[in-house]
Amino acid sequence: MVTDEELGLLKMDFLGLRNLTVIEDACRQIRKYKPDFKIDDVDMDDKKVYEMLSLGQTEGVFQLESGGMKKTLIQLKPKNIEDIIAVIALYRPGPMDSIPTYINNSHHPESVHYKDPQLKPILEVTHGCMIYQEQVIQVVRNLAGYSLGRADILRRAMGKKKMDVMQKEREYFVHGKFAEDGTMELPGAVRNGVPEDVANDIFDEMISFASYAFNKSHAAAYAFVTYYTAYLKCHYVKEYMSALLTSVVGKPDK
Repeated sequence: MVTDEELGLLKMDFLGLRNLTVIEDACRQIRKYKPDFKIDDVDMDDKKVYEMLSLGQTEGVFQLESGGMKKTLIQLKPKNIEDIIAVIALYRPGPMDSIPTYINNSHHPESVHYKDPQLKPILEVTHGCMIYQEQVIQVVRNLAGYSLGRADILRRAMGKKKMDVMQKEREYFVHGKFAEDGTMELPGAVRNGVPEDVANDIFDEMISFASYAFNKSHAAAYAFVTYYTAYLKCHYVKEYMSALLTSVVGKPDK
């Protein structure tokens, strides 16, 4: 992977998800008596689907089958696709520590606290919790004036725990950076009205979080597959479960 990157090549991971086949097989059966049925057209705010998830009835639902995940869903009672995206990103070693806070803040919005008002539009969608890599990029851009490219360099350094790079970037994030000719490359958080101690606190939080942060684009793509499987199980249980069982017919343990 690293060698490929150094050579200027692009590495991609293609996940062969059995669930995409299961969804299509179920839809094919449904279209026998509902010719116009398309999974892309289903209601993403279906109350019955979220009620099913909130009860932990998730056997056969992509990403949500484990006992711990069921417990999380029962406590959270997801209300929309954003909650599913967040749960998929959070339910992994590291981010799991933020699950109780996410659940509490979801049910009690008044308990959400932002270290700086400028964080609200970035973290409001996740009830004040920093969950996604994209949020790190937004924070350094909005608070310190980073370019998209420089923000991504910082995100990568945090993810790979490159302490030397992060310490330099802390200074830039807090106090800004000037080019050799004296022009300002980025203003820094203090010039944008963030107190120095608060800026350092925010940077510390990003460091502790970014080493295991998920990118929202990945979690969102997974969440759509999750929702589609949940919708089919909720409304077309015979077609869905038969497609799911057929997909693992040669694996008795499954």
